[in-house]
Amino acid sequence: MVDEVARRVAQHEEEVEPRRRKRRPDDAHRHAVAIEAIVANLAHAILLPPDTGQLAVLTGNALKGHSRYDNPALGKTLRTLLNRLEEIGVLAWTMSITRGEASSIAPSATFTERVQAAGISLEDIGRLPGEEVILLSRKFELRGNVEDGKREAVEYTDTPATMAMREVMRDLNTFLAGADITFVDDGGDPVDTHQRTLRRHFTLRRDDAGERFDRCGRLFGGFWQYLKRDRRGGIRINGEKVAVLDYASMFPRLAYASVGAVPPEGDLYAIPGLEEYRRGVKLAVNCLLFDDHTNRKSWPADLTLASGTAEGAALPEGWTVARTRRAVLDRHPALAPCFGTGLGYSLMHTESMILVEVLNRLKAQGIVALGLHDGLLVPHAKAEAARTAMEEVGRKVTSMSLPVTVATLG
Repeated sequence: MVDEVARRVAQHEEEVEPRRRKRRPDDAHRHAVAIEAIVANLAHAILLPPDTGQLAVLTGNALKGHSRYDNPALGKTLRTLLNRLEEIGVLAWTMSITRGEASSIAPSATFTERVQAAGISLEDIGRLPGEEVILLSRKFELRGNVEDGKREAVEYTDTPATMAMREVMRDLNTFLAGADITFVDDGGDPVDTHQRTLRRHFTLRRDDAGERFDRCGRLFGGFWQYLKRDRRGGIRINGEKVAVLDYASMFPRLAYASVGAVPPEGDLYAIPGLEEYRRGVKLAVNCLLFDDHTNRKSWPADLTLASGTAEGAALPEGWTVARTRRAVLDRHPALAPCFGTGLGYSLMHTESMILVEVLNRLKAQGIVALGLHDGLLVPHAKAEAARTAMEEVGRKVTSMSLPVTVATLG
């Protein structure tokens, strides 16, 4: 399909605007890769239609050169190529007329018919090699101290540490790419089990100066991470049902480790008076750990903690920030130094270090494991081996016991 479209583009160029000279080898390569990327994305959109039916595409020239996060094939000539592809009936291109809004493309009806007739499937679509898997971004604010949740990518200088992290991630991704991972059709939305490329995302706080890679570092990109919990039972690894392993009360345990204290026995999110609101407590504790100040007056609206029911994420009515903080510290007085210091991103980093080492240990044993931030999905028969690895690595990194729970899905 890519070759066919490339031939049609070349023929159309000769008919409409013949080139005076051949493209230089580098330019010819980028042109070919750009066609490949666009055709593959359009085909993917046919097989797994996006909600809007369109794909966002950046066609502006606001930035000079390319960042490490860009596909170098998609540069200043992209608009010309999109125009050619629209003229030969491969796609429909909608140019943005609003500043800050991306243009969009969508497969044409004839291209859709061609893809379907050719029997193209998700197995035929992969990712270009060499993409950046170590990402650094910064949160930024719009007004006052109110963050809008948006991030901006940060260019950084490679060091032996970033190169080592990149090599580890690429080895893991190569291992996952060759693994036998499938999904049993459950009647829900289609699942692309070939979406397995993991990337580590590091985050700078808005007041961080320079480059640093000790905040966050969690893994993102695997299809299993975006599946709802009740659908993960459809995942099969080597034809086996999967088990899910989780570190119990991971964040508060890491906070205890950061101050050299030993947590009490049992569920650390079990707070007297809030026994039926565990998820609300978890979100509240996380909020207090990420705050970089101690003068919070209300819970963030997106956490919906002001009121609600035990089945939701909310705390019961009347549980203000001050009341909840007191209740948490009554149960966990050792965590007082952890609140209001912005510790959360550092805890995420510790969590990610543990997970990456666990994944590497299991890879060395030939065990396919799918990371879930503070847990794993593994073949049921490998659950005990995975639990052992998780507990050993957790103790190695934190010098304390991190209990692991195991449950079979599906």
